[in-house]
Amino acid sequence: MHPASSADALPKQQKMLMDSGLLIIPFFCQLTWPLLKPVEQSSLNYFASAWCALENMLLAATYEGLGAAFHIPVSDEAEQIKKIVHVPEGYEFLCLLTVGYPAPNAFLPKQKAIKVEDRIHLNVW
Repeated sequence: MHPASSADALPKQQKMLMDSGLLIIPFFCQLTWPLLKPVEQSSLNYFASAWCALENMLLAATYEGLGAAFHIPVSDEAEQIKKIVHVPEGYEFLCLLTVGYPAPNAFLPKQKAIKVEDRIHLNVW
């Protein structure tokens, strides 16, 4: 079986979003400079913190036996979604996140087995 192409994956992702029992839209308030026009590295702290929180949600969902899929908005999707949910000025969102129980026949890719000893390097690259 060949890996799914992006052309194949996008309709599946959209179907997961539409059929989801739970849709989370994680917002954050960009208090300083506009997100796409940072003036210094710390201007991105709000964005980075929001992604860290999202990662923790994904880890917690996995621990509970749930599946998750997320979609990062493209084109004008973000602005359209912000209008639909009446987002106050200054707020941004990362993605659309769905969480739920995987279908009994869901394809779960096999994780690549690694030996930790092969990955640890001391005083060498």
